[in-house]
Amino acid sequence: MPANAPLDARAFVVDLWERPATVLDRHGAAVAELAAMRGCPQPPNHHSEGDVWEHTRLALEILGDLPAAVHRFAGARLADAGLGDLAFPGRTLTQALGVLLHDVGKPVTVAGDDGAWTYYGHDRVGARMAADLIARLDLVAAAAWAGLVVDPDAVAWLVAEHLFWLNTDVGRVTDRAVARRFVRDDGRDEALRVLAWCDTLGSRGIDGLPHVDLLVAAEGRLRATRACAAAAVDRPPPLLDGREVMQSLDIGPGPRVGAVLAWLRSRHTDAQAARRDLDARREQLRDGPLEGVNPGR
Repeated sequence: MPANAPLDARAFVVDLWERPATVLDRHGAAVAELAAMRGCPQPPNHHSEGDVWEHTRLALEILGDLPAAVHRFAGARLADAGLGDLAFPGRTLTQALGVLLHDVGKPVTVAGDDGAWTYYGHDRVGARMAADLIARLDLVAAAAWAGLVVDPDAVAWLVAEHLFWLNTDVGRVTDRAVARRFVRDDGRDEALRVLAWCDTLGSRGIDGLPHVDLLVAAEGRLRATRACAAAAVDRPPPLLDGREVMQSLDIGPGPRVGAVLAWLRSRHTDAQAARRDLDARREQLRDGPLEGVNPGR
């Protein structure tokens, strides 16, 4: 498409959905934020594929057949890590826009020179730019015309969160931080996984290959976090909470509180019965060995 030609939003959406690898060449010149990616430099040790435009085009190409690309570049490492059964969700337009726009903030945040470029804040800046672009081009309406759905808030969230694993120590990050992004019921968790893989596989080192070890480790961490979340769902809710135990026994926080809660849970399924036991055995539960406390009947 020649520069300054008006964008056909409907054709743009259809191409992004059906032929994602072609969308920049077909429509990028008509969208200022996308056109700015061309010529925006990247450090060759992490992006030997070229500028932001070429990286994004490659990420979109990966999106077109993500399972095959993951198998090609990371299959052996995933198998060695016990993750050979890794699966991905079906593609969505929201995912595709996330991949297309994940680095849209780089051209306006780039600093430095001679291979030492930085893009501080490009994730947050890019999230705002993505939301503005979707609204300005009326892509929600264009998607509806094509029988598709796009969630602008989700696209902005994906762009804002796409650096999570790169900015995280996989071995030390909390389950809570991982779950907030990857254990959700709105589909954003799987879309962020897809974006992470497209971004990684579309980034080539000096040897021309993507560096996949971080995402292999991240997938293992994610699997563990999701297993913990599933176990928590299956775990019965506590009969009482720690604050109630501390108030009744007049004790402060500590291991005794957890031990008393476990003792009550092992003997009761009804909260009222547990409270009666707690009140009736206050001194024993506060000071004595729990193994010697006889449960009430």
